[in-house]
Amino acid sequence: MTAFERARQRADRFEGMMGPISIGLFEAFLELQLKSGVHGNMVEYGVYRGRSAAVALSKLRASERMMLVDAAVKYPEFVKLKSINPNFDFIEGKSEQLVDDDRLRAFLEAGVRFSHHDASHFYDNVAAEMALMEPFILPRGLMVLDDFGNPSYMQVVAACFHHLARTDCNLEVFLYANNKAYLCRKEDFEFYAGFVLEKMLPRLHAVGLNVYLSRTDNNARYRGFSIALKSKATDDDLYGLSFFGDRFYQL
Repeated sequence: MTAFERARQRADRFEGMMGPISIGLFEAFLELQLKSGVHGNMVEYGVYRGRSAAVALSKLRASERMMLVDAAVKYPEFVKLKSINPNFDFIEGKSEQLVDDDRLRAFLEAGVRFSHHDASHFYDNVAAEMALMEPFILPRGLMVLDDFGNPSYMQVVAACFHHLARTDCNLEVFLYANNKAYLCRKEDFEFYAGFVLEKMLPRLHAVGLNVYLSRTDNNARYRGFSIALKSKATDDDLYGLSFFGDRFYQL
């Protein structure tokens, strides 16, 4: 069984919306962190039953912990999550109302290598989470925003880019895929974008995900990549080569 198959098997024990592409990306990025010696805790805002938390917990070291935050304690399936990894804590509440919570802030002070944001998706919710989390994202850490680009939740996009436009912001989007935005510190862009450019398509193709990579600009204000399912199996792996050439597929 491949690492992707194990991750998908864990996720499929839980109800939720996380699809195969996101499972494959989570597994790949978290494994990259492990192999690259990136240490730190994890946070998830909006747990529901625990589908995405199950994937993340499987990549948590014994010395690390994950904080799960949800508006209702009745939703997460804690027993099943503990069977994957018991190294997690839980706080009940709405994330935008927890920005001054002593327990949450004490946890964040240790530093975070992975945060997943899948709570209410209101503008204020996303804005509050990003402002709270940015100072605690460690070198080579990741922030993942859910429902980014979902036509029903376009306020997530607005909140994200409003935060990124701040002069003191040190985050940027390096990948958009399957309604999730993947952000890293600006100094880590080449580390993660390079991995996407060189390794991600072969990795996803190997597990049967027929996806392509696209980038149609390389601007200091936005230079991220996108991954999406191909319309036809014969479509190119890299979008736009026939009219742009390969200039956007270089770092």
